[in-house]
Amino acid sequence: MKRIYLILFLGLNLVWLVMACNKALTFPEGGSLPLPELEGATARLHWVGPRYKVAVQAAIKDGEGIQKVRMRNGEWLLDTVFDVSNQQVFSIRDSFLVPKDVNPTQHVLEFQITNSRGGLIKKYVTVEDLSSENLIPGYNPDELPPDIQVVKPTVTKFLGFSTAPIKVDVEATIKDLEIDNIELKLWGETADGQPVEFYEKIVPADDAAKKQYTLIKTFELPAGKPGLYQYVIRSTDASGNKKTVGGEVSVGYIDRLYLSDAQHAGEVTAQGYDQAGGCRGIGTIYSMKKQGTNTFLIDYYYPASGAENIRFIAFMGNDKPFNNTGGTQAGINYTLDGGNVIGSSSATPGTLTVNLQEAGFKLPATQKGYYHISVDMTKRTITATPYTPTLPVDAVKYPGWSDASPWPYLAVTGPTVAGSAGGWTEATTSPKLIRDPDNKYLFSGSFQTTGGSSNMSLNAPLAALSGDVWGKGWFRLAAARAAMKDDYSDLITTVGAVGASSGGANWGFSTSPAGTYKASYDLVLQRFRIVRTGN
Repeated sequence: MKRIYLILFLGLNLVWLVMACNKALTFPEGGSLPLPELEGATARLHWVGPRYKVAVQAAIKDGEGIQKVRMRNGEWLLDTVFDVSNQQVFSIRDSFLVPKDVNPTQHVLEFQITNSRGGLIKKYVTVEDLSSENLIPGYNPDELPPDIQVVKPTVTKFLGFSTAPIKVDVEATIKDLEIDNIELKLWGETADGQPVEFYEKIVPADDAAKKQYTLIKTFELPAGKPGLYQYVIRSTDASGNKKTVGGEVSVGYIDRLYLSDAQHAGEVTAQGYDQAGGCRGIGTIYSMKKQGTNTFLIDYYYPASGAENIRFIAFMGNDKPFNNTGGTQAGINYTLDGGNVIGSSSATPGTLTVNLQEAGFKLPATQKGYYHISVDMTKRTITATPYTPTLPVDAVKYPGWSDASPWPYLAVTGPTVAGSAGGWTEATTSPKLIRDPDNKYLFSGSFQTTGGSSNMSLNAPLAALSGDVWGKGWFRLAAARAAMKDDYSDLITTVGAVGASSGGANWGFSTSPAGTYKASYDLVLQRFRIVRTGN
């Protein structure tokens, strides 16, 4: 038994001895083994002409022999290794270029010393900052960064409806005492995830170009795809001063979107115009409410007759459907086949196409009815969600109305209306807008104006007023003209249910010029649509 214990004891000691021989040796502070010595170590930061240098002096000793010395500083990105080859004494006398500090910073150099036995010790030396004065007498320092004047791009938001690549022109003038380099970068991705990146670094070749350089470059972005991009122009001078300018570029991110249901070009040019208010809103184009970055919404009654001509008209920046002509919206600023028109695909009505030859100009709906329309201009899709509208129960605004017994017509009234007998209320000969057989909220017909000042109204049927022709059932301007705005805060004429004749703005709508008008009015949407058809 004793012999067995002796064998086990000797075996364990042998294992311990092997492990100890293979273990790496390190030198803790205060250890009993001799440590490498770092003597007279100094580090000084100097400003020499346009450059900044850190001058390092140090003596390293180790009786075991020094294998390597590593010097590091994270802020300056210094990481230098000296291969010492087991010398017992090694001296460092060297300088290293470093970037200029944007803000005064205290720097520390880290020395990692490894001896020939694999032992490692770390020492730290604080850098003395002597860079307040330049070491070259009379040197005139360049403390200012390069001056960058961007000439282009002047256009950074692109409609993106063309099938041709989007060209982004970049032009800039860079000036400095001495330009070292210029970097130009544009990057981003299309909405469907296609990455885009361009990069160029320019080093001016001669003295004139180093003082003033004109940068001219054109980038091409993917055609027909919405996308978001950034660009930067960065210049570094010989003194290390830097300046960066840049901006954003977008393709297919729309500022304004409108729904047009004009049957043809004539219904664009002849659509209603309220000359008293100098604005539109009673025609064939309707603003859509922007939701989020690139989605647009509108509620719309879709008759699903097969004759619809639904087009979406997009605008960027300050462009609008109507020109400001003499302070009014008299001028028309779009067509049905312009470069800013998009429509539903005839093959897949739920998608939009910029190729109007492939468009069907319908909504993705097969049943007539009211729909919440949503157009996603990033994905180029359109959805139509049906909903059931209702009118509020209001005996003043909608006298005698019920869904079970809707009005048969709306009367067009006002002294300027032919057939009005010169009065303000319904006459026997007043023109009427007749209820649609498929939509109890929609009324359509025609009327003629005789010129002069237009102050016109729509009225609930005389039989529904119970003799109170002034106190019920009037449809006039819904509010003061300055208070009626579309989804983009532009003035608009809105004809709404106001109850008494004095309700709302106490004023009717007007038309210009005098003539015969095709008209429709939607009680639910408060949408009055008129088109002049002749004299």
